[in-house]
Amino acid sequence: MDPRITYFPVGNGDCSLITLSDNTQIIIDCNTTENASDESDPSRYDVHQHLLDFGKKLNGKIPHVDVFILTHADQDHCRGFDNMFYTGDPAKYTVRHSKEDLILIDELWFTHRIFATHEGEPSNWAKAFRKEAQRRIDLHLANSPRRNDAGNRIRVVGHSNNPAYKGLGDLVVTPGNYIDVIDQKKKKDFRFFVHAPFRKEVDSKLAERNDTSVVLQACFDVGNTRHAGLALFGGDAGAAIWSKILELSKDATLQFDLFLAPHHCSWTFFSELPYKENKVPAKDSLAILSKALDGARVIASCKPIKPDDDNPPHHAAKVEYVKAVGKDNFISLAEVGNPKRPLPTTFEMSESGPVLLDAEDVGYVDDAVKKVASTPQTYG
Repeated sequence: MDPRITYFPVGNGDCSLITLSDNTQIIIDCNTTENASDESDPSRYDVHQHLLDFGKKLNGKIPHVDVFILTHADQDHCRGFDNMFYTGDPAKYTVRHSKEDLILIDELWFTHRIFATHEGEPSNWAKAFRKEAQRRIDLHLANSPRRNDAGNRIRVVGHSNNPAYKGLGDLVVTPGNYIDVIDQKKKKDFRFFVHAPFRKEVDSKLAERNDTSVVLQACFDVGNTRHAGLALFGGDAGAAIWSKILELSKDATLQFDLFLAPHHCSWTFFSELPYKENKVPAKDSLAILSKALDGARVIASCKPIKPDDDNPPHHAAKVEYVKAVGKDNFISLAEVGNPKRPLPTTFEMSESGPVLLDAEDVGYVDDAVKKVASTPQTYG
């Protein structure tokens, strides 16, 4: 099968699914709400049900994803985490959890920043994620024989001076490196290049959480074409972080066919100052956008973009993205097709680059999806 990226319409939040040629599935962030599964409110797509319908089953029974990556612990990137995913010892996953449709995560990726004590009171979803991450870290630090079981695996992205995590060794990947071993399997046709977070932001009490976001370039090889598809994911990283990334990176690691607009198409990608104080986009941010390959697209994961003062999404940011890639190549997920019933946007990677698929061709038919969403699914 050809690899794919699916971007889910989840309002002002992020949730993307990467499916590799060997059917490895990688979720980046989540933003799910209870009303997403309410058939009377079709304005939010039910990602949870999508993963149950189109996802994988461990041993043919337990719904699971190979990897979940949390770019940072803002609630619009981890909302609904413990309602959608199973947390705790995978050996204790029972029929009850199956009936609750909880999805097992084989391997969890995160940064040390989620354990910072100076962040203030995190959301309940962030607390649930942090607790699960710490459970898995403890297994690895204790050299538990079960540390590499599906449901216990980890990957730490970015570096920290915190001595508590020195024992994690190769499980920590710092900026400037590729990751091609995913869920214990070396990939021959896919890799991530890690751009951020940087040590300074991870450890600093002054750095905002957004600027500790995991920033990745996803690199797909298809057939005989290396880097047939390139996609950038940047969480909520702001202009200063992108400037630092630009300074430290080679052009090849910044090129993109698909670019998920940081911070839900807000002005923060273009300036550290609010739009009212600075209406001129940073040169380094524009330089990042200049790395767009022919036919590149920018994807905005946000509510509908209107010419008002909202931020995010910000209309002036949309204008800059459209200047960079063209009107037809700017995709606002909430406005694809019928905005009252948005569907996922999926790109299939081909030897000649990403191909936008029709929703019906990949099974995302409105009525079918909503019908399934109203019928609880059980496994186990």
